[in-house]
Amino acid sequence: MNKPLFSLGLVAIFAIPFAVAPSVHAQNNMDPLDRGCEQDAETLTSTSGGTYRNNLFQTIDVKVELRKSNKCQANWVKAYVPKDTSLYLKDQSGNQRGSYTAKVNGWNYGDMWNYHEVFSACIKLPDGREVCTNPVQ
Repeated sequence: MNKPLFSLGLVAIFAIPFAVAPSVHAQNNMDPLDRGCEQDAETLTSTSGGTYRNNLFQTIDVKVELRKSNKCQANWVKAYVPKDTSLYLKDQSGNQRGSYTAKVNGWNYGDMWNYHEVFSACIKLPDGREVCTNPVQ
């Protein structure tokens, strides 16, 4: 006995609308690289954090940037820092947003936060020293 062929077609038709497309809008605490937000990003402000002695033989010239993506409607911290540095945005009330801990020495990206607030891009180095940019919206 032959089975109708249309049942396979119906499965394909109903499966297609349920495919999940990525949103272009930022989600708080999401990675800007994973979301493709670095593609249109711009640096709003940056600062030097001076030199950090990572060990007897290595120093790191620390840099902190406040990044913004219009496509993703978000800000985040991009920083050249040693491993185990905390990266976060700080609002005008001193609240931390989009916190991330650096996994490697070098460039690291903090998590995003909605850009409709005034933020400073901040880091806290492993020795406890905090470095922040000027606040910008």
